[in-house]
This record gives sequence, C-alpha cells and structure tokens, in this order.
Amino acid sequence: MAPILLLGAGERAKAALAAVRQRPHAWIPVGFLDDDTALQGKDIDGVPVLGALDLVYELPDAGLVACDPGVRERIFLPDERWVTL
Repeated sequence: MAPILLLGAGERAKAALAAVRQRPHAWIPVGFLDDDTALQGKDIDGVPVLGALDLVYELPDAGLVACDPGVRERIFLPDERWVTL
C-alpha cells in the first residue's frame, strides 16, 4: 500500500477520494493539500486538509492525485509521482 496525497480540496476532491478508496489494497489517502486557508485544518470525508500545496515537496514518498484542474502544472515533480485514477 502506498500513501496518496490529493492536491486540491474543492468540488472534485470527494470524487477523487472515492476513487482512491476503491483500491484500499493499493493506496492509503493520507491527506489533501490546498492553498485555500479556509479549508486547511478541516477534513473531507475523514481525511484531513493538511496545508498548502507547497507541503508536497516535504512528503516525497507519497503519490499524487490532482483533484483540481491546473494543479499539475503548478507542481513541478516527476511523472512517476502522479497517480491516474
């Protein structure tokens, strides 16, 4: 099982989380990252919004799911880090 970070905590976040949870043998959702300070510290269906997108660089072992359009262009990480649902 691999840890997964979901980038963005907007409208698409719940659907992305549901897709991750359909593969419990493969992935563990550890948190959401979002630059909206109003969302930070809250949770989405039991998974915390840990902080801003910049935290992605401090968690190098987690796979990444882009929940919001355009987030992938803002986060410059190798293709291997990104998970396709």
